[in-house]
Amino acid sequence: MLSFDITDRNIRVVKGVESNGKIKISSAATVNVEEGYIVNGHVKDVPAVATLINNVLKMHRMPDKEAIVSISSNLTIFKEMTVAKSNRGQDLQKTVKMQMQAELNLDDSYSVSYIIVGDADSSEASEPSYKILATACPYEIVNSYREVFRLLSTISLRSVMIGCNCITKVLLADTKIRSKMPLLAVQIDNNFISLNLYEQGQLSFSRFASIDAADYGYSDDYVFEAVNENIFRMLQFHRSRNTGESIENVIFYGDTHEYVRLTDELEKLDLKTSLINVPPQIHGHENLEFSLYANAIGAMFKRNREIEKINLLETDLGTAVKNKIKNESSGNIAMLAALIGSAAIVGLAFLGFFLRDQGIKSDIRKCDEYLNSADTQNKLAHHKKLTELQKVVEAYNTKINNASDAYLSMPSITGGAYDEVEKILEDTCKDEKIEEFKIKDPRYQDGKLAFAVECDVNKDEFAQKLPAKFVQNLIDSDMFKGAGYSGYQVVTVADEETKEEKDQIRFDSMVTLVGNKSAYHPVESADKAKEAE
Repeated sequence: MLSFDITDRNIRVVKGVESNGKIKISSAATVNVEEGYIVNGHVKDVPAVATLINNVLKMHRMPDKEAIVSISSNLTIFKEMTVAKSNRGQDLQKTVKMQMQAELNLDDSYSVSYIIVGDADSSEASEPSYKILATACPYEIVNSYREVFRLLSTISLRSVMIGCNCITKVLLADTKIRSKMPLLAVQIDNNFISLNLYEQGQLSFSRFASIDAADYGYSDDYVFEAVNENIFRMLQFHRSRNTGESIENVIFYGDTHEYVRLTDELEKLDLKTSLINVPPQIHGHENLEFSLYANAIGAMFKRNREIEKINLLETDLGTAVKNKIKNESSGNIAMLAALIGSAAIVGLAFLGFFLRDQGIKSDIRKCDEYLNSADTQNKLAHHKKLTELQKVVEAYNTKINNASDAYLSMPSITGGAYDEVEKILEDTCKDEKIEEFKIKDPRYQDGKLAFAVECDVNKDEFAQKLPAKFVQNLIDSDMFKGAGYSGYQVVTVADEETKEEKDQIRFDSMVTLVGNKSAYHPVESADKAKEAE
């Protein structure tokens, strides 16, 4: 079995075998991925990624027929929920998906997986219920890995899982871990931070955050800063749950070269740190850095299908598979009937063709004489000349139309756009009970309006609720087709009049204006094109 841990910039692969709860690793390898091949977990260049995988397997002599994949993306949505125990099997899976769609406003373009983490408290549900951690991942991301392994025709893709579900098996295989709960498991990478919260022997929440040096002023220490920031947010989140327990332990894996500095920093928050241990069930790890391959190795553990529905390839495929089987059966019956009928009439058909053969040969001679005549050849040459001229005219017409559409589709800035931004900020701040706010330094270029925002801080704002809600409200507006924010910070300033110090939120934002006119034109059918002519 080949197990892959695939991120935007790295592919790590382990070859091994699982037997009776134990894993034996025979080889491992890592290949770097060029920027843009994989974006937010979505394979954008399928042939290039397939070629990378094929090359690394050949180079390290790792042939195999089956593969499983662990993926990471901040487009993945995690949701805690309770579901009545009266739902079982397929009914439970359908209920989880319907509840995810209803609570998060998702459509059928998401693949939903889940694990049952325990029984819900009586205070959380009116009837006996499960506590479930569900995961929604865009179907197009999952399908992109199907396409990669379709090109790798000798390897069958058996499973695609979210990384948090893979590392859980590794952590829970270590009996010492259970005594440290609640705890945080933190995967560190130059491009993302993955945090898993474990309580009462189970994964209870997961968070994935993409990181970039630009968000931290291009600091050389941006990874160190991002890890501290995201751990602090998870601590706040855990306190808000009011479980009566506090997190005291943090386990690191992935790129852990900053472990000593992180340990010193987290000691200030009374947190104990450690590196991930190799469970006794795993053998053959001596020649690899286990911390980097933990997700790939964890994906190889067998799953309890009664409580873990985490294979994204298996979600929502039941009906499709049944229809395929039904269609294939119907096709087989029809094929058998056709063969019997063909055998009955083949003799008569042969006789008819033989009698017509002489007449057809005569017609062929007449057609040849017509096609080879001077008059026909002149007409064909004239038609060819007109056809080539038509192509030149059509190409010129296309260029003119494209230039016109591009010009007409360009957005234009008006005072209404700025007023809309100001109104949305005012409404958002009002909802968050923030009284003082202002927009600074507005700049417009190429259809995009950039500006800075300053406003007061409310007690709940350290989770960045205001900028997130502000951007969502901008996106919901008919005047803008895109929005985002960056450079979020909370600073302490002195009031100009009273000289009293207060906290203030500052962040930069940008919106993309909707064009004046769409450049899209539906493709005309052949019949309509002829009518237009």
